[in-house]
Amino acid sequence: MSPTIAVMVLIIIVPLIIGLVMSFFNYNLLTLHRGIPFIGFSNYSKALGDENFWMAFWNTLWWTAANVAGQVALGLSIALLLNQPVKGVGIYKALILIPWAVPSAVAALSWMWLLHPEFGLVNDIAVRFGLVSEPVAWLGSPFTAQVWVVIARVWKEFPLSALIFHAALQTIPKDLYEAAEVDGAGVWKRFWNITIPYLKASIVVAITLITIWTFNSFNMIWVMTKGGPGGATEILATSIYKTAFQRYNFGFASSQSILMVIFLSVIIIFYLYKVEGKKID
Repeated sequence: MSPTIAVMVLIIIVPLIIGLVMSFFNYNLLTLHRGIPFIGFSNYSKALGDENFWMAFWNTLWWTAANVAGQVALGLSIALLLNQPVKGVGIYKALILIPWAVPSAVAALSWMWLLHPEFGLVNDIAVRFGLVSEPVAWLGSPFTAQVWVVIARVWKEFPLSALIFHAALQTIPKDLYEAAEVDGAGVWKRFWNITIPYLKASIVVAITLITIWTFNSFNMIWVMTKGGPGGATEILATSIYKTAFQRYNFGFASSQSILMVIFLSVIIIFYLYKVEGKKID
């Protein structure tokens, strides 16, 4: 395990420590000629008092919640379909991996073309079916931009939860469904009383992984909207990127990053505590 531990320390622990140390200094490239003075918790108090930071935080919460709900629901639905005795199911399993295999930047660009106000397929279909009277700039409106970035992310990432749930479904004894059917239990009763209880551990794993990866995700929103329009899709990851690499204030960006790690840790620990019904050591 030594090589793996060494790599994790190098690419995770060391940058985290550097970021933590940097957050206590006024590390700004625009004022670097004045030195890098130690300012204690000033960056943290500045972040906690910043309206833009809290706007990005609340946007991150809805972005994460919407992705968790969408990916779990779609992944479970696909897993249930793949669990049926259908010919060529192996081909379908391979096909659902395509979105997951596509790089995030490529997926985001593809969705941008689909949503293009003049040449996009979404507008063409919407106009043909009378859903809209004229082409719409889907990524130009705060509400529609929020909806479409979530749809794009769910499409990109749902195969993970689908595979997790499909693997778990294989472990459920078929005898339970047969006995329940003999007792007169319908499809929904069998689903709620047999399938869901057996999938509980897998659902916890899926929600935890999706929450972690979505909370600090960056690529999809940055490529599609860059946090716009008007900050409607600005999340902590994009806000921190702008602070560091557009305003060159690495100390302030580091404090925001540490706060994001703390927020995410609290959310995950609270969720696991509620699910397990006991404290997480």
